Amino acid sequence: MEIWNSYWILPLLFMFHDFEEQVFVPHWLHKNNPKIIKGFTLFGGVDSSDILSFGIWEEFLIYLILSSLAYVINYPLLIIAAILPYIFHLIMHIVFSLIKKGYVPGIVTSIIEIPLTIIYLIVLSQSTLYPLWEWSTVVIFMFIFFLGNLKIIHWLMFKIESKLIFEK
Repeated sequence: MEIWNSYWILPLLFMFHDFEEQVFVPHWLHKNNPKIIKGFTLFGGVDSSDILSFGIWEEFLIYLILSSLAYVINYPLLIIAAILPYIFHLIMHIVFSLIKKGYVPGIVTSIIEIPLTIIYLIVLSQSTLYPLWEWSTVVIFMFIFFLGNLKIIHWLMFKIESKLIFEK
C-alpha cells in the first residue's frame, strides 16, 4: 500500500471535495437558506463562484505547503494532524445535510471520502513513532490553525464579495 504513505493524497482529497462545493454552492445558495443556526451561515454566505474559488485556492495552497514541508522534512505527523480537521470538516457536511434535511454541497464527496481518509489516517499513523506530547502539540496546533484560517478566509471572502457587489 505504497500510495497510502504519500504525503500528496491530502491535497488531492481536498480538491476532489472542494470541486463539488465550487460547482454547486452558488446554485444551491440561490435556492436555499444558508443559515444553519443563529450566527452560523454555510459557506460564509458567499454565493459568487469566483470568490469561493479564491477561498478554495487559499486552502489548497495551505495543503500543498503542508504536504511539501512534510515531504521535505519527512514528518508524517504534520499530514496526520492536518487530516483530523479535514475529517471533521467532512463529517460536518453530513451534519449540515441532516439539519437541512437534504442535499448540501460537499455531502456526496464527504460520504465517499470519509472511509478513504480514515484509511489514509490509519496507514500514516502506523508509520509514526512520536511521543504522545508531540502528537498532542501538533494536532492541537493544526486544529487551531485551520479553525482560525477558516474564520479569516470566510470573513475575507464575505468582505471581497460585499465590496464587489457595492461597486456594481
